[in-house]
Amino acid sequence: MTRRPYPRVAAAAVAAALPLSIISVISVIGASPAFGGEAQPVTAQASGEKSAVPGSQYSGTATIHGPFPTRAAAETDGYVDESKAGWRDYVYQAEDGENAEESTSWSAGDRYTRMEELKVTSQAMGGREIPVVTIKAKANPETAPTIYLLNGADGGEGGANWLKQTSAVDFYGNRIGNVNVVIPMAGAFSYYTDWQQPTSSLDTDAHGVGTTQKWETFLTQELPGPMENHLGTSSDKRAIIGMSMTGSTSLIYAKKYPGFYDAVGSYSGCAATSREASQITQLILDRGDASFEQMWSDPYGQVARDNDALLNAEKLADQHNIYVSSATGLLGEHDVSSGVVLNGNVVGMITPLTDGFAIEAGSNVCTHLLKSTTDDLGITEASNNLVYNIRNAGTHQWGYWQDDMWESWPVIARGLGLDVAEAQRQTAGAQADHLEANPGMGAAGSTPVSSLLPVFDAVEQGSADLAELNNAEQ
Repeated sequence: MTRRPYPRVAAAAVAAALPLSIISVISVIGASPAFGGEAQPVTAQASGEKSAVPGSQYSGTATIHGPFPTRAAAETDGYVDESKAGWRDYVYQAEDGENAEESTSWSAGDRYTRMEELKVTSQAMGGREIPVVTIKAKANPETAPTIYLLNGADGGEGGANWLKQTSAVDFYGNRIGNVNVVIPMAGAFSYYTDWQQPTSSLDTDAHGVGTTQKWETFLTQELPGPMENHLGTSSDKRAIIGMSMTGSTSLIYAKKYPGFYDAVGSYSGCAATSREASQITQLILDRGDASFEQMWSDPYGQVARDNDALLNAEKLADQHNIYVSSATGLLGEHDVSSGVVLNGNVVGMITPLTDGFAIEAGSNVCTHLLKSTTDDLGITEASNNLVYNIRNAGTHQWGYWQDDMWESWPVIARGLGLDVAEAQRQTAGAQADHLEANPGMGAAGSTPVSSLLPVFDAVEQGSADLAELNNAEQ
């Protein structure tokens, strides 16, 4: 009988070549004279007057359409490729139902009451139509602050998004309840930045409409005013949170527009993106069939330098309530088969052991470089509310970013003017309830050598299949 490899083993075997390249590049960054020298302390700008939306010819010009009343209406519109809209499963009802207490009923396909899919037109991007999901506040909507959540490298177009991978809907929408959440669901491999050149693979919506990407202009200048008006809030309090690719984006926005956001979250990002670090940045751009030059021109040029949060760390002194996290890349509680995420799936440990380890180890080096720099500059938790959470264990995956969502909440809440003690209680409650509902396998899911034999067998078979394929191509 012909044996078939485990479907992810070949990918994992190829990805295993990635760690050394990432870590070697990061090592070059750390040793580079570009990041050496003695840092000069800076004085943090006193908090007080709120920054206005950054001015530009596009300021506040996004046009918001919707929300779509049903999933069928959204699909009929066709502005999003349906293969990139799996997040709709969390916006629209899956089946008929009713709530007797509130005397309400719904049909399959109706949207959830406080969830919205909005079609937003960007003037800066030539009329491109962008899907944006909102979770609307249920308490005090007229004064609710707004949190902008950025997805990672795939922009939410695949399965890696806040709705599918975390309890964001329940945490922000129900447990907290008095905040609005805004999540763009496009922008894969874009770094949510303003690109310098067009790229045929990333510039358009499903209707083929769009020009050179201008995500920074869209998110900081076009969208906030119209979006917050649509949400019906009078609050000018807002936060931005990014993870992985967008962990660097949130820091850049904080650096460029100090005070525009009242709180900033950066989970497992890499603050260094230009010069030597452009090699790491290019690894993400490769997945979108794009180049660093298309995005920021010369890796050593001014545009690239302006978008490097490590090179511009001193400018974080003007931003308050920043939360930055990373882990070592060593296997942690969410990476082992006995834990909550894998819940007995031994083969599922392959990805954390390979690319999950490598990417987070690189992020960890970046975060330590940023911390040493901000410490030298006098930008600390005591002086500037910059909080680091550097874990001793953990890989590059959503289990830890959900932890960050909870653990950063007191910092984010402080910036949004909410009660910090209550935020701490909300965090503790969310963690306890999640663990009770998802206990994992515990000792029953441990991995003695005998249980790892299928993994070894799969790796061996995957390697044999790769060798056979290589021989056939020669």
